[in-house]
Amino acid sequence: MLKHYRRLLDRIGLVEQGLGLGLIVLIVVAITVQVFSRYVLGRPIAWVEESATYAFIWMVFVGASLGLKLDRHIVIETFGRFLPMRMAAALRAAVFFLILLTLIVLVFQGTKVMGVEGRSKTISLPIELPRSWFYSLPLTLSAASMVLTAVYLLLKDLAVVVGWHQGRTMAAPEVT
Repeated sequence: MLKHYRRLLDRIGLVEQGLGLGLIVLIVVAITVQVFSRYVLGRPIAWVEESATYAFIWMVFVGASLGLKLDRHIVIETFGRFLPMRMAAALRAAVFFLILLTLIVLVFQGTKVMGVEGRSKTISLPIELPRSWFYSLPLTLSAASMVLTAVYLLLKDLAVVVGWHQGRTMAAPEVT
């Protein structure tokens, strides 16, 4: 069952990688256009900086979610690595449980904030969009994606604790 769940996370990770790459390209193109229009043409485009800022916000949250899926977040193992395998897995499971609770709170609070934040609109984009699309929505979607990953990591470590699985090696998605 965990193997199928991991494949689902890998597919979500591929979408997040594509989105992240697209956002990086958007930022580079937007800033290049802004530099050209400002310094060569002498006429800056008002909405370009705002769009690059929003793309950056999305990129940060997509990257955070992808980082959890790829096991690339910072880990400080002071004494956990000296514990027996099952005890270390139990410690990690407790940590992932706390992370999961925090992420669930973020998702629920994010949906509440989107309603309020959605009342204000973007400032200089060519079309008016709710500001929640660029602030609370990326946070909420990223947290929801991380919930899925945290559930997987929790279940994987619990499987080690109860003896259903040997060790914790989180295979990264096969992505090039």
